[in-house]
Amino acid sequence: MKKNKKLVAIMCAVMVAVSCVVPTMACTPPLNPPHVEISEIEVKIDDKLQNAIDAAAKKFLEKNVLEKPSVKYTSYIKRTSRYGTYGCLSVQWDAIENATSYEIMVTKADGNKKTYTTTYNGLIRANYCDKFLEEGLEEATIKVKAYGKDETFSLWSDVVDVEKIVF
Repeated sequence: MKKNKKLVAIMCAVMVAVSCVVPTMACTPPLNPPHVEISEIEVKIDDKLQNAIDAAAKKFLEKNVLEKPSVKYTSYIKRTSRYGTYGCLSVQWDAIENATSYEIMVTKADGNKKTYTTTYNGLIRANYCDKFLEEGLEEATIKVKAYGKDETFSLWSDVVDVEKIVF
């Protein structure tokens, strides 16, 4: 008798649950947001203001931009021996007047980048003290930027391919 009562109670609960299910589509109205047309805004600057902006930009560039560095030499020497692999990156560029430091960005073929900073117009790094160079620099590129006093800077140098020397 107890089993029959439990079975009847379960059946009633299932029937109530099934009969109470209401599809969500019946309760949720379709979302139709209004389409608003936004017209294009055109701002016109008079010639006086445009000339003033141009003059200020030119003055800023003359005051704050150093000469663009020119990379003279890049190489990555790689040598494998029974004791391990040795790699050395060497970069040299023209010294820039009034530059206090340089930023060198090395980009590997896979897109990984590392930036080095120095006060000299050259950089030498070995793979035993730099994890970035451990895997080598096949098809890597280098560019250099100069920084000076009072937030002066240069544009990036032209991108130069690293010459790989294996022996």
